[in-house]
Order: sequence, then C-alpha cells, then structure tokens
Amino acid sequence: MYRYHDPLRGYDDRYGGRAFDDPPVDRVTHLVFVDGRLVDTWREPATGTEWEAVALRHDREARPPEPPPLAPHEQVAQWLAGVCGGSAAVDGLTDEPLSDDRIDLPAEYPDRAGRERVEAAAELLDAVAERCFDAETSYAFRHALLALWADDPDVVGRAASAAHVAGGICWAVGKANGLFSPVGGMRVGVVQEALALRPPASGYGGTVRTALLGFRGRPVDRWGRPAGVPDLMPLGRCDLLLGVTRSRLLRIRDRARAAAAAA
Repeated sequence: MYRYHDPLRGYDDRYGGRAFDDPPVDRVTHLVFVDGRLVDTWREPATGTEWEAVALRHDREARPPEPPPLAPHEQVAQWLAGVCGGSAAVDGLTDEPLSDDRIDLPAEYPDRAGRERVEAAAELLDAVAERCFDAETSYAFRHALLALWADDPDVVGRAASAAHVAGGICWAVGKANGLFSPVGGMRVGVVQEALALRPPASGYGGTVRTALLGFRGRPVDRWGRPAGVPDLMPLGRCDLLLGVTRSRLLRIRDRARAAAAAA
C-alpha cells in the first residue's frame, strides 16, 4: 500500500483517504468571541491552510541540530572497531597468522545429531580450505564453526545440511577477509561447487553472519565505509581474520592514529 509522509499530518493512505498510522495533528486552534465571550472553538490540521508555513517553521526550529561530521580518522576508528569487535580489540591487533591452537572440536554434545552435524561441517570446511585456500583459512573456518556452536547452536543444527553450514561459514569468513571477487581472487561459485551446494552460499551466509555478530552492536554499513579502507564484511571478531588481513588493519590503524595526533 502506498504511504505518503506529510510532516504536518504523519503518514496518510492516499489511496484510501484516511490516516494510515497516526491521526492528523490538529495544530491550528480557532476561537470565536461574541461581545468578548468565547462561544465556539475548534481545531484543524495546519496542512493546506495559511498557517502551514508557520507550523513547518516551528518544526524546523524544534529539530535538534545535526551533529558535526566526523573527521576521516574518526570514521576509520569507528570502522576498525566494527570490524575487529571494539576498541580494545583494535588496540590488541597483531599480524600473527592464525594457528591450530584451540580449534579442537568439542568432546561432548547434547545428542548424536549435534555431534554428526558439527563433525560433518568440520570435514567439509577442511576439504574446501585444502582445495581452494590454505591451512590458515581452515583455522578461521574452524574458529567460526566453534563460535557458532558455542553461541548459537541452532544455526548449526537447524540448517538444511552440513553443506549449508559450511557454505555459509565460507562465505562469511571469506567476505570478512576479502577473499572473494571482486576484492579477492576466488569466486564464490568455486566454493559452492566444492561443497556440491546448489543454493548460493550467501543464502545461509547471512544467517551465519548475523549469528557471528551476535549482540555486539549495530554492524558497520559497508556502503558507507570510509575512503581508503578495504571492502571487508564486518563480523566483529579478530579470531576470524587472517594474518594478512590484520596486517592491513594495523597499517590503517596506525595511519588513523597518526592523523589524530596531528589534528
């Protein structure tokens, strides 16, 4: 249904002729006096009357002032915090490659189905990393799988198949590190073929991304990212970023801090 926004009336259903959400705001009050005595009063909207301009001016005067724009180095600092998972994570950035520490699968599961799903997804992720990427990327994939299972196991258990889980993880982690074209050299379709996955990996990848982000705040708007930074999908987790990715982020961090110091 078409909705038209009138600043003096709210949202109107112009096809039905009635207020869609909010009733008209009766802002003009008429008072009728006879011999100095009030005999009638009524209210009406300002829209379409000679007082409409006055009401709009009052609205503009009541509107809070726009906040001053952030300096470029401040925009970059916010972007880094969204990508890494907060200012403390940005402070602690290193460019050490991910290792195979702390990537062992859980020893215990609530049921057999959970064990089979996690183990099957892990095998698929290892196979894709060996075929399309490298050992360090397999560690990032495994970190993502373990994080999903610990924080939101339903995302793992309720997927249509282990391949859907693996495809979503590959897509999310790959996008977070700029591995897929047009940023990187790998095509997502190659990963889908390796997993024998018919639907696009991005389909379940969006679910995986949301789960990995969790409740760590609003994700960074990728289309509004600052100039001069790589096109990385923010997941807010440094343990999913490859050493080469974190090395780029370190250079960006140091440049932003140098600019802040010089301001």
